[in-house]
Amino acid sequence: MSFFFGKKQSVQALAEVLEDGRAKADQEMHKRKYNHYQGAEPILQIAVRVQPKSDPPFESTMKAGLSKTFLLIPGVIVQVKYDPGKKQQVTLDDDIPAILKRNPQLIKKE
Repeated sequence: MSFFFGKKQSVQALAEVLEDGRAKADQEMHKRKYNHYQGAEPILQIAVRVQPKSDPPFESTMKAGLSKTFLLIPGVIVQVKYDPGKKQQVTLDDDIPAILKRNPQLIKKE
């Protein structure tokens, strides 16, 4: 018996950010539609190299909310979630404190 509407299988893995999320956010927020925007948080696509534990690394684009893009600079390691059958659909699955803990270079030293 096969289930057509089963639960989606998702896998967590670490990924290296390849693109400057700050620059993408800045570019996006200069669009006219954001002058008086009151909708849901904008979602941006940022290039990453996913490093699964049991499969070879692959490059994809990751969906990330605007509020986290200021941490997403090239070389930063984040945790992502993806469906092994659809490696082009990668989503950021990390919170800000975890990103900062994993990437001490982001913390400004006085």
